[in-house]
Order: sequence, then C-alpha cells, then structure tokens
Amino acid sequence: MRYVDFVDQSYKPKTPDLICDFYVEPQGISLTEAAGGVAAESSVGTWTELTTIKPYVEKLAARVFSIDGNNIRIAYPIELFEHGNMPNILSSVAGNVFGLRALKNLRLNDIHLPMELVRSFRGPKYGIGGVRELLGVKDRPLVGTIIKPKLGLKTEDHAKVAYDAPL
Repeated sequence: MRYVDFVDQSYKPKTPDLICDFYVEPQGISLTEAAGGVAAESSVGTWTELTTIKPYVEKLAARVFSIDGNNIRIAYPIELFEHGNMPNILSSVAGNVFGLRALKNLRLNDIHLPMELVRSFRGPKYGIGGVRELLGVKDRPLVGTIIKPKLGLKTEDHAKVAYDAPL
C-alpha cells in the first residue's frame, strides 16, 4: 500500500476507533502523503514493499479522515491494540513514526481512547493514599529522582545512589 492509500477523508470514524490528532509538517512530499505516512507507519504500513502482507492485515489500516491545514486526524481500528496495554498503544501511535524522514516536524496533540479500551485498564494498584501508606508519608509532597547513570551500576551501588539522593 502507498502512503496516500491511508488517506480517506470520507471515512466516518466508528465508535470503537482510537482517534489521534497530529500536527504534521512534511519534508519533500505533499501534506497528503505525509499524513498517509503517519497513518501507515503508526499502523500496518511500512516504508518498503512487503511480500508477507495478508489481506486481513490491510483491514486494520489506520485512516486519515481529516486534514485541516497541518492538523490531521487519524482513526485506528481498536483491533490493532491489546486491551489493558498502554505501552502497546503508545508504541504504535507515538513510536517509530517520529523518525519518519519525510517529516520535518510531527507532534501528537491528543489521543481519544474508545470506552472499550478505557474500561480495559484496571487503574492504579494502590492510588495516592495507598502509596502514602506504603511509604509512611502523610503530610508532605512525594518526590522522586532519576538515578544516573541509568544503566551499568551494580545493584549495591545503585541502591546507595538511591538512598543518598536528597529529599
């Protein structure tokens, strides 16, 4: 499939579609091709021809259904995503698509999750009250820090850096 095959401004999103709003600036291609490229690369398309594509996969293609200036809206079939798996969703719609060379600029402005997906998330395990209880912190802000280097430290050295981090 070509990038422009992912653009269908007559498409009416279905209730279970996941909708993403992007701001796109193309580089060396038309805005329509750039919009289609975002839909392709963030769903079932790719930058190269495939011999392994199956007809059932093409039915899962995302569709650009609105182009308004540099703002585009893309509908993704819910079947693309594993319920209860936010990393799966984010790596699809906000993953390697940001490396697409045909784009000068790309920004994900909003994600509209269908209720079917929203209901698949169980919510936080403890909530703020449970975290405060676990930490024994009742009346001050909870703060965190980033351990550097993030990789490579032995366990005991990593633990010491975390312990010594200022409060």
